Amino acid sequence: MPKRVGIAAAAAVAVLAVVGMVVLAVRIRADESGIGHLRFGSTQAASAPFSEFDQARVAIGPQCLRVLVATTPAQRTQGLRGVRSLQPYAGMLFVEQRDSSALFTMADTLIPLDITFFGADGVPVDSTRMTPCPAGTDATCPTYGSKKPYRYALERPAGSGSSSGSLSSCA
Repeated sequence: MPKRVGIAAAAAVAVLAVVGMVVLAVRIRADESGIGHLRFGSTQAASAPFSEFDQARVAIGPQCLRVLVATTPAQRTQGLRGVRSLQPYAGMLFVEQRDSSALFTMADTLIPLDITFFGADGVPVDSTRMTPCPAGTDATCPTYGSKKPYRYALERPAGSGSSSGSLSSCA
């Protein structure tokens, strides 16, 4: 009997050790999941005609902007298609869950846009001006992307101001 008890105790210790390692690994991954995710404070529903998006206030350098926020794949695909004016918003922020190299198109987009790509830390990694392609499709219009992976992309009307500062929440 004592030999069986010793084997059972050793097995229980081994199982607990494995469970402990799994719990530790899950906690480490959970802690890492917040790395590179900027906190923009609370978002709220945007006003019409942008009611399918949220809105937030974000800072680009010292400038605080009210922007639309596209976080879901459907919202990122819709973007600013068909939009004639962004008012009362200063732009649209596209938020990726992890670093991305996804391309943007101006299909069915009516206004020229400047886009700035930001890394997970909010530092700009690339920017470009995008030309409208109102009669085109995703397959026929030019695509625009960042030279480096990005986590956030901010589209603003062309010439509306510099987006060269870091991206953060408004103070």
